[in-house]
Amino acid sequence: MNNMRLMRPFLLAGIPAIAVLAALLWWLWGGRYISTENAYVKADIVQVSSEVSGRVSEVFVKEHAIVKVGDPLLKIDPEPFNIALEKAEAELDQTRTQVAALRAQYAEAVAELKEAQSKISFFDAQYARQSQLKQRGVGFAFRFEEADANAATARDRLSVLQQKIERILVTLSGNPDLPDEQHSLVREKQAMRDRAKLDLDRTTVAASVSGIAVNVKLLPGEQVRTATPLFAIVSDTRPWVEANFKETELTYVRPGQSATIVLDIYPDIMWDAEVESISPATGAEFALLPPQNASGNWVKVVQRLPVRLRLLARPNEQPLRAGMTATVKVDTKRERRITQIFGGGSAAATSQP
Repeated sequence: MNNMRLMRPFLLAGIPAIAVLAALLWWLWGGRYISTENAYVKADIVQVSSEVSGRVSEVFVKEHAIVKVGDPLLKIDPEPFNIALEKAEAELDQTRTQVAALRAQYAEAVAELKEAQSKISFFDAQYARQSQLKQRGVGFAFRFEEADANAATARDRLSVLQQKIERILVTLSGNPDLPDEQHSLVREKQAMRDRAKLDLDRTTVAASVSGIAVNVKLLPGEQVRTATPLFAIVSDTRPWVEANFKETELTYVRPGQSATIVLDIYPDIMWDAEVESISPATGAEFALLPPQNASGNWVKVVQRLPVRLRLLARPNEQPLRAGMTATVKVDTKRERRITQIFGGGSAAATSQP
């Protein structure tokens, strides 16, 4: 009983002292670490779609199948595209034939032009001779009129041929000796042929990334449309963790800071991680219906910012799946000093990257 009386003053003074010391230690170290359970494993997910529309003839993958880059995933009935390619090739051949015919017409028109120029010279000479005979009164009037008509007809013929040559030259891109591959008409048909061939090649949809196929519900016989998602591939590149911290918690968070992560599926394993980046906008900014903060009924809500964390490699690590939940703890290296309690100012609180 006497011992209790002797210890009573120490207990009365010691317990508050211990409480103050614990509170002080909590204050000094409490702001260094931030944590959240609003965190999830993320991975690159590529949506598979077709670049052409048509009927699915074959599906080469099943749900959760492992695929590599370039592996065929599905095939669209190629018959309509084979027909389109044959038609485009026929039109290309026909255009080349048309260009060859235009060159022949051009050569023929040039020859006729030279002949017309020769006739003009001949009829002009005849007209001049008949004009001189008429002036001396020894010529016949009908000869003079005939020479005049022949000269006029030759000039009209020359004008018609010149216009014909100009039209042919325009069609031949201004150069009758231009190779077929450089001719505008041929190039247009070649482009149509190449597009038809490209569409035919695209009837086989191949994997653009390596990973695991998911949501494969497509069956042969179904119709697909261009750019419509058919299923997805979860990339086998290394996943990361996205933690959604409150904006008030990110004051001292910087890229490069260390972190620890515990996944709900592996509660006994702690993963080392590193802050890779902080989103430049809150999640609300990307919502389908963004908040209208200018309205009259405004309620302040603490926003969250996604933080991307890079998982550090560890030996014999367990597999990670996109969407797994996690608890994240970031070491901000923030330091508090006792002088702040006595008015030392908030400038003493620092955070080291």
